[in-house]
Amino acid sequence: MKTIGLIASGKIEVYTFLKYIPEKKKLKLGPFDVYYFKLNGYEVFLVISDKRMTSARLATSLLIEKISPLLIVSFGIAGAIEEDIQVGDIICGNSTTMIENGVFEQYIALSIIPNEIRKFILNLVVEQKERIFFGTIVTVNGEQAIYDYDKIRFYHPVLDMETLGVAQAASRRKVPVFSIRGITHSLAVQSSSNIHTIIDYTSHYNKGAAIRKILTHPWLVFKVTGYFIVKLKVSAHIASTLYSLLQVLSIENKSSDNEPDYQI
Repeated sequence: MKTIGLIASGKIEVYTFLKYIPEKKKLKLGPFDVYYFKLNGYEVFLVISDKRMTSARLATSLLIEKISPLLIVSFGIAGAIEEDIQVGDIICGNSTTMIENGVFEQYIALSIIPNEIRKFILNLVVEQKERIFFGTIVTVNGEQAIYDYDKIRFYHPVLDMETLGVAQAASRRKVPVFSIRGITHSLAVQSSSNIHTIIDYTSHYNKGAAIRKILTHPWLVFKVTGYFIVKLKVSAHIASTLYSLLQVLSIENKSSDNEPDYQI
């Protein structure tokens, strides 16, 4: 059976996607929760990571060691850093890098998009008027990169916290990675002191700093409800797009003399 690995960055994204999957089994992979199901002739293993690059890298490594997937799909949310990318848009990553202290530490090309996925995306763009772009996913490893977002010069770049970790683990084992991100906020419009940055970024690096920001900007508390509403809407958009994408996906199986053990 052909296998695909999904690496999710948050529980909201996972449970929104799993609404499309009526039959699934919950497993365990090291410290991570995993959901197993079958779709479009594939065995799919969805790993719930978190918004840290190290966790995403570990989750990817463990998954590859266990199931030898044909493809790893990383999905979640991200922040735009260009004014023409709007909330609700989708970015399909064609490359990923990391910025730390103003320096780009690594650059990894992501999977070449198969023809059937390109046709599927083109159909969404042309016929359903969806806003889907290809671009570079910049993984941040600290707040300074967020504040320096205006210095980033890539094609349709967005900021996340884990894609590079997935790509690092997969590239060493020559497993292709497809990354898809839904935009929940734009730094170009909202600046770096918005509620999404504080909850999705700052709190994961320095909870004390996140609390201080909210205390010194009490008006942000009134935006927490809006934060969850936007995240739920964008997660639903990502979920439906990913589910449809997996249904049209067709990739060749690797030749192997031994049948792998899929027990986790």
